[in-house]
Order: sequence, then C-alpha cells, then structure tokens
Amino acid sequence: MPRTVFLCGPAGSGKTTVLRLSHDQKLAVWGRTAAIDTDQLFFMVDPLWDLPYDDARTALVLRQSVQLADSFFGAGYENVLIAGNAIHDAFDLNPVIPHLLRLGRVFHLTLDPSEQAVLRRTAADPDRSPSRLMTDLHHLRAKRSPWSATIDNSDLTPLETLRTIAHLTESGAGEIHGLLPDR
Repeated sequence: MPRTVFLCGPAGSGKTTVLRLSHDQKLAVWGRTAAIDTDQLFFMVDPLWDLPYDDARTALVLRQSVQLADSFFGAGYENVLIAGNAIHDAFDLNPVIPHLLRLGRVFHLTLDPSEQAVLRRTAADPDRSPSRLMTDLHHLRAKRSPWSATIDNSDLTPLETLRTIAHLTESGAGEIHGLLPDR
C-alpha cells in the first residue's frame, strides 16, 4: 500500500538532505520513493521569502503536495516523502489528510537533532544565522505533537536517517489514521 510520510523538523535538521539522496539510494533502502520539498513549492509564489507567513499559502502548498503525491503513486512509486517546516500541526495538515488516506497510509515524522548537530551541519552556510536556527529548533520542539514519531538524527548520515524512516513506518510509528487532534 502506498505511503505518504510528512517529514518535518527545524532548519538544519537534514530534511532536504534526505530528500536529495539519489534515486538508487532511496530504491535500495525503501523502494521507489519520490520526494517533495515544500520549500520548492513556496518558492514558486515567494522566491525571495519576503512575504509574511500566510495560512492560505501554506494550504495551497499542501494541496499541491497531495496532487503531486497522487501523480507519483499513479506512476508506481511506493513512497512519497513530503518535507518542510510548515507541516507540524493539525491545523495545516487536517485539510489534506483525508485525501492522502484515500491514496494509502500516512505518517508523520519529526527530525530532532541536537543543537550542536544543527550548528555543525549549517556552519558553512553564511546565510544561516545560528541564533535564528536555535530559535527555530526550540520553537518546533515546543510545538511537537504526540502523534509525530521523533528521530534524533544527530549522529545519523542522511542514508541512515532514511533507513530509520523506513523502519519506523514499517513498524507503524507516526501513522495517521484520521484527522489529527489539536493540542
């Protein structure tokens, strides 16, 4: 049965790096796996990130993600990873969950590396402010929901993180069966 996995986590947690693993690496670990980076969808309407946060834009991006997932499943993909910062609460996810459940199983996982790991991973990027990264990390930790399975990927490579994602979904961790409860 096809699987959609929402993968969230703060900036620098490794979401995009996991999405960018090669087709062959994803195939070897988990089968035919497509990746949707919600940041890329946000770039389509706000390429400079200069617009303030907007719930309607987030809803649009998630609806587009569902349409892409449906296309990937129709093309024979077994798994679709949807990664982003704005996919961590019931308010944003509940409108798309019924559609995804009609396509297959749905999971929510959160990458939660240590502060040191985030700073180490982003050290070479001059556009990443350490204080902003830590603010983002603590903000998302405070908003973490009990229905999300957490992965401490501080010491995991991207490939090991994908293996952990595959293992957790196989075991049913983070599986969503219906609308999510608000906190």
